[in-house]
Amino acid sequence: MGKNADVSVAADLGEIAFSPGREEWIEYGPPGERVRVGFHDYAALYAVPGLYERVFYEELGMGSADVVVGLYAEALRSLGRDGARERVLDLGAGSGIGGALLRREADVGFLVGLDREPAAREAAARDRPGVYDAFTVADLAAAPGTFETLAAHDFTAVVAVSAIGSGHIPLELLAETLERLLRPGGLFAFAVSDVLLPDFFVDFFARVDAEKLGERTYVHRRQTDGSPHGAQAVAARLR
Repeated sequence: MGKNADVSVAADLGEIAFSPGREEWIEYGPPGERVRVGFHDYAALYAVPGLYERVFYEELGMGSADVVVGLYAEALRSLGRDGARERVLDLGAGSGIGGALLRREADVGFLVGLDREPAAREAAARDRPGVYDAFTVADLAAAPGTFETLAAHDFTAVVAVSAIGSGHIPLELLAETLERLLRPGGLFAFAVSDVLLPDFFVDFFARVDAEKLGERTYVHRRQTDGSPHGAQAVAARLR
């Protein structure tokens, strides 16, 4: 597996197969023991060591973690900020792929994971122990009191490698998260699917007063039919 997805695989994942047409299911396992799970059934994907990494990073070439963390690391260097002094929220942390990159590529000193899926915390602890100083399981939209708990960490940055957009964290919640958890000068980096562009960024920067530090258009991953699923990533600093 690639550098972002290294994990000890305990199961025989066998050949990965996808539902024809729409992205509805994933099938894995050795012959005679095949298992089928929903394409976005993250609890089932995270429950099997290496399955999420194999499907999305190896088979579908997901690249958002590299791009988003890379933009954040570039912003740190351009501002002369020491990563070891950064206090970062990994928003939509999943199994910790982005968190491991933040430690390795940006030398982040303090890192908290946040995901609404309990299996994500279990997978991160199992596959990437020690990456997070803390990991909170909560849906910010359903449990707004979580903001108070998170604010106590005094974050200097919020990074989301693959959590923004339809079915994930909407614009309004992202803006509220940044406004409530970061002070002026706080950094953030995230990516948005091309199906939401350009309106997402237009609306976002109309609401959030921030200085854009870097941006990149790239292929988030291949779709199961082989066509590219594009995205745009940005890094910025709150004014």
